[in-house]
Amino acid sequence: MLVTHIYFNGQCKQAIELYKKVFHATVKTLIENQDHSLVVHAEIIIHDELLMLNDFGNDDGISTSGGYQLSVQFDNEAALQEAYAAIEDGSTTIETIQSTDYSPCVVRFIDRFDVRWAFWV
Repeated sequence: MLVTHIYFNGQCKQAIELYKKVFHATVKTLIENQDHSLVVHAEIIIHDELLMLNDFGNDDGISTSGGYQLSVQFDNEAALQEAYAAIEDGSTTIETIQSTDYSPCVVRFIDRFDVRWAFWV
């Protein structure tokens, strides 16, 4: 099993709430620090796949973000459009919604938490 793990540096709770709304994700695990200000470890399910998240790990002086993209395949264009409408506020578009040689509907963007996504049908 290969599981993606994303570090949010203080915005993990907000990211979880957005992803719950966008993907109808379910929270499998949520462990917070003592004052409940940060997420120590979280696991959510998006489209039957596990995604791990937390607020720690990307400030080690070594790690840099980039070099990855999370890709989510939707059953139809309407579902993709609905999810994109819910997540696009504060995002940066890389490629607008369009048809390609490999899909009738694709959009690529970076969300407000600096996570790179591709939605496709």
